[in-house]
Amino acid sequence: MDKPQAPSFALLDLEGRTHRLEHYAGQLIWLEFWVTWCSACLDALPRKEVLYRTMQHPKVTFLTIDVTGREASPDRIVAFMKQSSFTFPVLRDEGTKVTDAYGVTSVPTTVLIDQQGRIHGRYDETVPLPRIISEIGKLLS
Repeated sequence: MDKPQAPSFALLDLEGRTHRLEHYAGQLIWLEFWVTWCSACLDALPRKEVLYRTMQHPKVTFLTIDVTGREASPDRIVAFMKQSSFTFPVLRDEGTKVTDAYGVTSVPTTVLIDQQGRIHGRYDETVPLPRIISEIGKLLS
């Protein structure tokens, strides 16, 4: 079955820089959708931080997207990141525009985009992290 092309996006990070999907052409992209109030997200984010810090591969890009349209207080994200000491890049969704475009219905959700810009898979919190990492290994080999 053909995999769908990943929807294009242009989102600001917490420093105000624009990130476009096209900036990462040819890369394997890990997109992590999350919100600050989600207990499953709060459980998963420390492991994703370790992954971000240790998975330095020239062909892999790790980005997270805060679903601002599901945040009670979207302005809280900067303080949340400082308080948590997370260093992974955070892009701010425009409400739920990108979240909806990617078919994400729950958080946390990981979306893997292959090097051809196609959605390889969507993984919710029930999918073990080692399985997602294994998928990355397959895509890189």
